[in-house]
Amino acid sequence: MATRLRWERLATGLFLGSALLASGMPVTAAEKPEATLFVTSEATNTIGVYRGIGADLKKVATIPVGKDPHNLALSPDGRWVAVDNRRSDEVSMIDTTALREVIRLKTGRQPHDMVFSPDSSLLYIGHELDPYIARFEVGSWKELDHISVGTAQHDISVTQDHTELWFTVTGSRFKPGLRRVGVVDLRSAKLAQMIDTGHDAHDVIFSPDGKEAWITNSGFLTVPSDVVNVIDVQRRELLATPKIGKYPFHSPKRGRDGNYVPFNAREMWFSDHGLKQLLAVDLRSRQVVATVNVGAEPFHVTVTPDGVLYVANHHSGTVSVIDGPSRKVLGTIRVDKHPHGIAVLVPGVHR
Repeated sequence: MATRLRWERLATGLFLGSALLASGMPVTAAEKPEATLFVTSEATNTIGVYRGIGADLKKVATIPVGKDPHNLALSPDGRWVAVDNRRSDEVSMIDTTALREVIRLKTGRQPHDMVFSPDSSLLYIGHELDPYIARFEVGSWKELDHISVGTAQHDISVTQDHTELWFTVTGSRFKPGLRRVGVVDLRSAKLAQMIDTGHDAHDVIFSPDGKEAWITNSGFLTVPSDVVNVIDVQRRELLATPKIGKYPFHSPKRGRDGNYVPFNAREMWFSDHGLKQLLAVDLRSRQVVATVNVGAEPFHVTVTPDGVLYVANHHSGTVSVIDGPSRKVLGTIRVDKHPHGIAVLVPGVHR
C-alpha cells in the first residue's frame, strides 16, 4: 500500500504542474525510503555509490571501472548497473547488492549510451564510432548478433513493448536533409527507418505513456539548441518542435535512469546546460512550467518513486537534489570529479 501511494504521489505531485499530491498530504521524511545513488566520475574512472534519504546521502563505496565512464544505466529489476567505458571500449556490469564489478563486456569502438529491455533480460549498447548496436543477455552476458544500422549512434531508447529501439546520430555537424533519428525493428533486428526532423539530434526519450518520442538537439556543448522535436511513435511523424529553455539535454529514461517515472505522468524534466537549471515541461502544452537552479553543466537526471530528482553537475562536481512536487532544492551532494551518468535505486520498488 505504501509503495502504491508513493507512485500515485509521483504521478500527481511531481508531474502535474501546480498540484502537489492527489491526497493533498505531503510526503513525510518517515515515508521516504532509503535510496542508493550511482554516479560516474570521468576524471577518476570510478563509480561513486551514495546511500541515504533525500539530500542526506553518504558515500558507501567506490567502484573502479574502465577508462572514461560516461553514461550509466540501471536495470528495471534493480539488479544491475551498466557503465560505458568510452576510452577502453568496454561496459562494466555492477552488482547492485554486492556493489562490485562482476564483468567487463567487450564492445565496439567508443560505447556511449546503454538501455535495458523492459523485462531486464537484454542490454543494448550504442557506439559513437561503430555502425552497429550490441546486444547482451543479462546474467549470462552472452553477446547476441549485432544490429547493423549503417551509422554510428549517440543515444538510444527502447519502447515499453520492446518492439522498437530508437537512436540518434551526432557524429558530424548538422546539415539540412540529414536524417538524425533512427528506428530499429527489434522483432527483425533490422533498421526500419531514418527520420528527418529538420534539426540535429542528441538524446531520444519516450514520453511517460510511450506515445511520443522527444528529441533534444545539437549534442555539441559549443553549439546550443533550444529546439526539441516531438515525434508520434506509431506514425513516426513530427508533431511539434517546441523551444524549451536555452539548451535542454537529458530527461529520465526508462531502462537507463528513469525506471520510476509513472506511465500517467503529465510532465517531463530536462537538464538545461545554458540556463544551469532543471526544467519541468508540461506534456500537453509542451511548455516549461517550472525551473529550478542547479550546478554548472547539468547532464543526466534520475528520479525516485516519491519524486526526488538527482542531477549530475559535471563542471561543479556535484549532484543537485530537488523535490519534484514542491520544485525546491533539498541540497547539494559533493561527488567525485566530473560526474556525468547517474541512476537511483530504491529497494523494493522495481519495474
